[in-house]
Order: sequence, then C-alpha cells, then structure tokens
Amino acid sequence: MNKKVKVLVVDDELSVLESFKMILEIKDYEVRTALGMDEAVQAVKEENFDLAFVDLRFKGQDIGLGILAEIKKIKPKTKVVICTAFASDESKNNAVQLGAMDYISKPFMMEAIYKLVERALSKS
Repeated sequence: MNKKVKVLVVDDELSVLESFKMILEIKDYEVRTALGMDEAVQAVKEENFDLAFVDLRFKGQDIGLGILAEIKKIKPKTKVVICTAFASDESKNNAVQLGAMDYISKPFMMEAIYKLVERALSKS
C-alpha cells in the first residue's frame, strides 16, 4: 500500500482553504489546512508533510515568508510553494532564498496544482 501524499495549505481566507482542500482531495491527497502562522507551525510540528502551499499575504502583510522560514526551520525537507495574488520579483527572490520550491501567482488552474505536487514528490 502506498503512503498517502500529505499536503498543508496555509491561507487567511477560509474559502481558499476549502477550494484547495477540495482540489487536492480529488487526487486522494491527505490535506490539512491552517489559517495562519500559529496553526501552520503547530501542524508542521505534529505531522510530516510532503508539500505546503503557503499564501504570501495575510491581512495585507507579507507573513507568508515568515511561515516559509518557520516550516524550513522545523522540517527542512518539506517542500514549500508560495502562492500570491501580489507577485513581485522581490518577494519571489526572497521566497527562493528562504527555500521555496516554487512561487505561483493566483488565480491558478487545478492542473498547475497537481503538477507542483508531482514535482515535489519527484524531488523527494
């Protein structure tokens, strides 16, 4: 029996978390959601995730990079993708320097999400 792929999704919008969860569960991935830094850090301490999708902005602030840094500090092997509707070269460069596997702009298609999960698994 294959191990289920475990994905963490971190965003401050419940509707985004629910959409991500639904999209990922179609492929039978195990999904845990977190509404912010504290929930994300707790989740990473409790479980081993193959991949985390982390929103860049929380209530107008670029908290996502801090969440990325915390995930990498706690579980360095966890792959992280930063998601944002406010893409910039500076935040992309910062995300990559902090260890993000990728950086994607919202809105995105379901297929793009699936490809990122497959890419993360192939790099494990």
